[in-house]
Amino acid sequence: MSLPQILTAVRLTLHLPNSDSSKSKTVKHKHEDVNGVASGSFREAEDRYRTIIVQTTRDESRYLRQERPAQSNSLVETVKVDGIVMDYIENIKSKELDIIKKRNAVIMMRDHRCVTFRPMSPSGKSIHAQFAREQFITLYQKIATGLQTRTYDYSRGIIVRCQAEFPELLITHKDERQLQLTGNFISLERFETFSNGSTWTHSHYQTPNETKVNDTPYKQTVKQQKSIDQAKDETCPICLETLKASESTALPKCKHRFCKDCLERAFQVKPTCPICGEIYGNLTGTQPKGGSMTVSSDRSSLPGYEKYGTIIISYHIPSGRQGDEHPNPGMPYQGVSRIAYLPDSKEGNKVLKLLQRAFGQRLTFTIGRSSTTGQNNVVTWNDIHHKTSRYGGPTSYGYPDPDYLKRVQDELKAKGID
Repeated sequence: MSLPQILTAVRLTLHLPNSDSSKSKTVKHKHEDVNGVASGSFREAEDRYRTIIVQTTRDESRYLRQERPAQSNSLVETVKVDGIVMDYIENIKSKELDIIKKRNAVIMMRDHRCVTFRPMSPSGKSIHAQFAREQFITLYQKIATGLQTRTYDYSRGIIVRCQAEFPELLITHKDERQLQLTGNFISLERFETFSNGSTWTHSHYQTPNETKVNDTPYKQTVKQQKSIDQAKDETCPICLETLKASESTALPKCKHRFCKDCLERAFQVKPTCPICGEIYGNLTGTQPKGGSMTVSSDRSSLPGYEKYGTIIISYHIPSGRQGDEHPNPGMPYQGVSRIAYLPDSKEGNKVLKLLQRAFGQRLTFTIGRSSTTGQNNVVTWNDIHHKTSRYGGPTSYGYPDPDYLKRVQDELKAKGID
């Protein structure tokens, strides 16, 4: 027998402080304290439950939209950045940054550790600034993952050598006696090899940037690519010594080859390819432990995906105390519950699996300052954008948004989830 046949009369209690007091024709509904109570047949109570949950979800989405600070037509939420990483991007990766600004017709404003985008034209739409913000976050995360800073005693010779042989390194003055060089592992290792007087058999060999930035990859000529492949086959890109098959390792994804010892030292710093930044292994974030991610679906469609149903993701991170990896260890933090939506399509289910991996690796949330309320020590999103509304388009964090699934996959890939 089915449940409706077994349970001919049920009483349903819903913990909903703001439940409406509307009445169904067949289900008796009233308030007791803060609880909504429905009684009647199993089918009637089930229908009432679904109605209230859907209405509450819509109300919650409206509340969250109202809670966000009113945005002008020109500004979007700022992005917090590390000063050193941002200096490197502006000076060394300026071309990639210019691509984002020109593509979206926006101006970037920086206030040391904060970056904000706004339309270039006063009549421009904030949605373009929002897209620029998301693309910038992907670029920032990819670069920051493989970036290092090393300190050296001040020497005019260091500056001259860097400017001549290592333009991909950023030089900054730590103080009057010390310099900081910022760049990826392989560039810093090459610099030290060169500075220590080792034979520089490939002093003019630089690995061109093959990283895709918003679908605009660097393309080599056939002759240049052949030269690069030969150099990779003959020497270790880190120590510049001749590679021996028995003492070298080729990474499985990107196929770049290194001396085993050199690669081991590189991976002790960060599990990324020293040449292209491809992430190996699993990165772990600072999302508080003990949370849950539950998935359900319904038959209703999202704008732009009328042929498919909807995947509903419910996140819950309970309140607790911060650990050593958090901003204020020992202090309490406020938990959060969030609902997000994906189309129940092939690509939507692919994104769902990636989001589940990100949650398992504690990358979805972090602890910080709420951009909506300004409150500190709260659980916030960790720069993996979610659609928290079914409708309203990108400006309301909803649909339609035809490029969203691709953008969120780029954000996940920057965190090693692909």
